[in-house]
Amino acid sequence: MGYFSCNVDSAIATCGTYELLTKKTRKAAGQRPVEITEFDFSELHAATDGFSPDNLLGKGSHGSVYKARFHRRNRVAAVKRTKPNDASGTAAENEVGILSTIHHPRLVNLIGFGCEPEHHGHKLLVVEYMPGGSLYDLLHSPERKPPGWVDRARFAVQVARAICFLHGSDPPIIHRDIKSSNVLIDARSGCRVGDFGLALRAGPNRARPAGTLGYLDPGYVDPGGVSTKSDVFSFGVLMFELITGRCPIDVGHSPPSVVEWAVPAVRSGDFVSICDPRVGPPEGGGGALRRMAVLAARCVRPEAGRRPEMEEAVECLRGVYEGMRRRATSCGGMRRRVGSRAGRYEQLDESIELVMGRSKRKGKVSNAASAGEASGSKSTDGGGEIKSPPTDSVIREQIKWRVGSSVKTATVRLRKSRSMPNVINVLNLVVLWNFSQELKFD
Repeated sequence: MGYFSCNVDSAIATCGTYELLTKKTRKAAGQRPVEITEFDFSELHAATDGFSPDNLLGKGSHGSVYKARFHRRNRVAAVKRTKPNDASGTAAENEVGILSTIHHPRLVNLIGFGCEPEHHGHKLLVVEYMPGGSLYDLLHSPERKPPGWVDRARFAVQVARAICFLHGSDPPIIHRDIKSSNVLIDARSGCRVGDFGLALRAGPNRARPAGTLGYLDPGYVDPGGVSTKSDVFSFGVLMFELITGRCPIDVGHSPPSVVEWAVPAVRSGDFVSICDPRVGPPEGGGGALRRMAVLAARCVRPEAGRRPEMEEAVECLRGVYEGMRRRATSCGGMRRRVGSRAGRYEQLDESIELVMGRSKRKGKVSNAASAGEASGSKSTDGGGEIKSPPTDSVIREQIKWRVGSSVKTATVRLRKSRSMPNVINVLNLVVLWNFSQELKFD
């Protein structure tokens, strides 16, 4: 799969004129009011100690970010100081134009702005302070402990929610630069999507293709090719980054592209081989790992029209996270309860066909592990007593799934046996058919 690269500094998004909300509020449906404050430059200068290097949080292609302490306002924020050139000024104005109209708990929201008189009034952006650094640093810095699987699933669903919110705006907002270094960690260890310098609203536009090598949609080669599905592709790359622990482009590996390396493994069902070796595969969470990997592979499909919508990604990942969290809690107690109630999962719409003896049943299954949990829930009352012993002579499956964003449940009926190995055999068959049938996503 080839990639199209471009110079981010020379490929700046443009959008229509906008109305600044200076000390006024704009309220969108389902959101709290957005208040944008215009700061005096002297206040920003004092809050950053004259843009002291001691307050420098990081540098990007368009400028530097400083920690700011507004003592009079009793608030800590981050000030983004753009470089003194026309491109950066346009990016800053574009970012203010986008962020002044939206607010979401999974975004790095705009607090206000100021103007730098020495550089022809270039804007200084004041945004929420994120003390945890970036997701890129968390995943790749040798000085930080790599996150576990529960956190990785949580990060994925939080980023998905942010993108879903942007795409659900009217008109939709296309971020165009989804990547781990633009995902920041807040004080509650939650992920926020930031840096809207390249963002634009969907519709007719002549903005030049822009993005970051490795995350950039290979189909986005002309101004008319940008769509929300370009963000979906970038999100798929980010998911592979979470799963594998690899950078999107790493010349130390062959192939250097994480997408070109991981997708063939997903097609063959070899999910363990692409897990981050620092943490290994999730314990007992093979089904969750499979769902994450298959979703990532679907997001990076070459044909934009075959990629999923972000609503579907949110529902899938929410189920993955909830399942991993419950499993981690159960394992942490070093206890297993026979017949514990089945977990509730939001599943991808993936089909398998089960053939057992002369009986054929068709159903929709996305997670063999959840089917196993459901089989236990039927025979107990929560106290661990098995009421209906399974059988080995006649096995009947009745797998029913409600498709879409609703919750799916599975029932496995076993008769004429007092041994449990047949339960394992049934579940193993489900897993094998998942690998052979569901992975045909192209």
